[in-house]
Amino acid sequence: MIKPPQQESPLENVRRKPSRREVATLLSGLVAVVVFLTLSALRHPSEYGVIPPCPFRAGTGFYCPGCGSLRATHYLVTGRPGTSLRYNPLVASVLPLLVFSAIRRIGEVFAGKVLPFPCQSGVYWTVLIVFLVFFVSRNIPLELFDVLRPPAAGTR
Repeated sequence: MIKPPQQESPLENVRRKPSRREVATLLSGLVAVVVFLTLSALRHPSEYGVIPPCPFRAGTGFYCPGCGSLRATHYLVTGRPGTSLRYNPLVASVLPLLVFSAIRRIGEVFAGKVLPFPCQSGVYWTVLIVFLVFFVSRNIPLELFDVLRPPAAGTR
């Protein structure tokens, strides 16, 4: 016996109104990103005097995957991507993924639509592996890997 196709409920096509908490969380995150990028554009991180050195680097002597990322962000938002890559290549590399994730979340909250993200777990594993390889590579004490380490904090 052939079953008739299931009819969709009229409520399934209605766009869900985002909760106040979802909107507040999204907007506060966007404001935080805009403030961070604005501050990064206005002043070099070394000029603040309140940003402590990397605790991982201070405690172990090794560079973490984030070492140099504040300076890399500063150079990226001030239009110097080459210098940004010199301080931390991961900042510019991960940027498209972060932008896509933000657009995806905005669409989910305001339009009720989720942009497809193919092979989501594969992307997460790839990012994790890239971070681990970068972490290990930038700490190998060979001249070949100097390009992965950020310049000294006092240099601009």
